[in-house]
Amino acid sequence: MKIIWVLVLVTTALNWPTSKTNPCLEKNIVYETLNLKKNATVCFNTIDSYDLDYKGKDALTIYGKITFPPIQKKKYDAVILSHGSGGIRKYHNNYIKLLNNNGYVVFQIDHYLSRKIKYDKTFSKVSGITFMNDAYKALELLKTHPEINKIAYIGWSQGGVGPILSHFSFVSDFINNGKHIFDASIAIYPYCGFTFPKDSITQTPLLILTGKDDDLTPEAACINLFDKFSKNKKIKHISLENARHGYDNPFLYFGMTFDNLPSLHIISNDCTLTISESGKIMTLSGKLIHGPKESSAILDECSTKGVKVKYNSKAREDTNEYILDFLKENLK
Repeated sequence: MKIIWVLVLVTTALNWPTSKTNPCLEKNIVYETLNLKKNATVCFNTIDSYDLDYKGKDALTIYGKITFPPIQKKKYDAVILSHGSGGIRKYHNNYIKLLNNNGYVVFQIDHYLSRKIKYDKTFSKVSGITFMNDAYKALELLKTHPEINKIAYIGWSQGGVGPILSHFSFVSDFINNGKHIFDASIAIYPYCGFTFPKDSITQTPLLILTGKDDDLTPEAACINLFDKFSKNKKIKHISLENARHGYDNPFLYFGMTFDNLPSLHIISNDCTLTISESGKIMTLSGKLIHGPKESSAILDECSTKGVKVKYNSKAREDTNEYILDFLKENLK
């Protein structure tokens, strides 16, 4: 038993984000338009905001890595990747290879390095909307590429908030007045604690993949969201059997229990989020969330401590198939 847990700790440590140098220093090019035809690191400007109220918010230069399929084409579809609260991990490379080998350009964003964050066990240093703001700036940039056609958006865990919110016109209208929208979005074991009025206009086709045994971001909130908006036929939810949070990460092969991480299973007006008419994050009961302090307090109120994460090879393989099928269907 001791040997197994030593292996768990070693493999987890190997998969933890390592020290990196920020490629977006003053001497680097900040791309405003894109015409690359080879793999490269791309520095671009974003808005550093916790919510969708951009007044007084600073600009920030971040980066993404663009990779092209091995077979050249005249036109490509692209996929933007948004990591979760743990930052970019080695297992994300499996998705890059999968997508590249199936003909997609991939643009993987690092949301953390320019913000001097390594990982976020609090889930509050930045918000899922912070990630989404970056992804929309990446979308705007990729739209300038003459060889890129349609663009999809995939996010994990906290990074899955953006793909879900991109489904709603009310949200995308805050960003460049809805000038650029995604052609498809996929959220993998995401936080689904946002909602909107039932008559909200939806636009981007959305696939939500959840683990039935996930106790970090339990699927109940995702099921509620799907049930509320499934009549529009643009949202799809798939629950994966025997799958926990991180089911697609091989470094969690033996599983790990975290006694201090929150299980976000409490669903109530005090725990369900929405966006105000001015773009601020708020609970259905009216509490405003301006930043990390308020977000952390809500998380404490709306969770109990203790979660388990674990790899599941079948869930991972099924996820690969679901992703490719969904992209093929919606990026025709």
